[in-house]
Amino acid sequence: MLNGLALLVAAACLIALTNWRWGICAAILVSFLQDPLRKVIPGAPAYLVLAALPIWLCALLSAARVRQLPVRRFLDQFPRLGWWARIFAAYLVIPAAISATYGRNSWMITLLGAFVYAAMFLMLVAGWRFPVRDFGPTRLLAVYAVAATLMLLGGPLEVLGHQAGNPLLGTEALGHVWVTQRTGAAVYMHAGFFRSPDVMGWHAALTFMVAVILAFRSKGAARGFWVAVAVLAILNVWFCGRRKMLSMILVFLGCYTLFVFRFARIQKILSASGTALMVVGLGWYLITSMFYDEAVERFYLTAFTEADEQIQRHGVQAVLGTVRQAGFWGYGLGMSQQGVHNIPNVETPHLWQESGPGKLVAELGVPGNVLYLGLGIAMFITAYHVVRRTHGRPAFYLAAGLFSVLAANVASSVVSAQIFGDPFVAFLLAFLAGLLLSCARAGPAPPAETEPGP
Repeated sequence: MLNGLALLVAAACLIALTNWRWGICAAILVSFLQDPLRKVIPGAPAYLVLAALPIWLCALLSAARVRQLPVRRFLDQFPRLGWWARIFAAYLVIPAAISATYGRNSWMITLLGAFVYAAMFLMLVAGWRFPVRDFGPTRLLAVYAVAATLMLLGGPLEVLGHQAGNPLLGTEALGHVWVTQRTGAAVYMHAGFFRSPDVMGWHAALTFMVAVILAFRSKGAARGFWVAVAVLAILNVWFCGRRKMLSMILVFLGCYTLFVFRFARIQKILSASGTALMVVGLGWYLITSMFYDEAVERFYLTAFTEADEQIQRHGVQAVLGTVRQAGFWGYGLGMSQQGVHNIPNVETPHLWQESGPGKLVAELGVPGNVLYLGLGIAMFITAYHVVRRTHGRPAFYLAAGLFSVLAANVASSVVSAQIFGDPFVAFLLAFLAGLLLSCARAGPAPPAETEPGP
């Protein structure tokens, strides 16, 4: 099985080196396959989480080879965002020096942190350069949604009891059983073909959002297909038992609705509202008629009753506690990255942070957190201007949808940012942010652009 996976990764890397756009698609497909393959390999080795990483890197290398990663041009096209990005990058020298001198072999953590930030920025630029006449953003989103839909079939199969003796379903092959009794009754969290309920829930939420975007841009049978995909995604959000995934859907729908009401004509407003109500209504009907669990419902309702407490604890108290523990400058670059504890013979601090703000302060210190916040605000303003620029153009629903996807993920990260340590999740979000910015050059027709030779 390991040899087969190695051959698959090698073939995908070859595709990426030949055509980096197809390489992105190959990386997405292999990233989905790595979880179920890990479950059937004896010992379920954790390093297989990184199986698709070489493909992502080959895609970036191929894009750079054909001059499709023009960093300076990107920074110049978005001056506000470019200014903050340069300032933030310059500041990273300080936390890099801190982590490199923290303790035994801590320089390896510094390299890991530098790699993560550099790779995510390059994925952002790659997303910005991705659309061409024959390969637009919607095709890439469709590839993701179809692949994710096939993986999400594992959720209903596990809930219906087909996981017995089947290592592909659930997390028994990994030695875990996910359950919470926060409301007094046991709520079992399901993972389907994925390695954890968090991962399945995040992909279910993103699949729902992508399916809604594609449904708004489709007609007839195609719209019906994407509605069905969105309904399946809602079911998996219910199965995963992770409240933050439900909150992502609510933030997305709220943000997308605001954009539609702000910029769209009345016919589009009615169509969008009808589609959203149909998806949510069908999803809730299936849940109540086939998969209803009162304990799960009570647990999800606490997402509303405990929202203020969670934001206060993870967004404020965690930051203050981290500053007291790590100091004004933090522990240094890379220290809060997921998987650091797996690096052998390296001295690291004791980290307990779960929320995005807490992790940032632990790694970058107070100044770095402020600069990151400024960079985020600049990204928000730039993205809003891009959406407004597409008003009245075919790209509007795509741009508004991608903006809403990013807003939903940012809102979720305030309480918990663990899922964003997954390389697949981090790279894909950076790439989607680049796709959103690429809408700035969208016109009445897809941009007619050809890729130059090396």
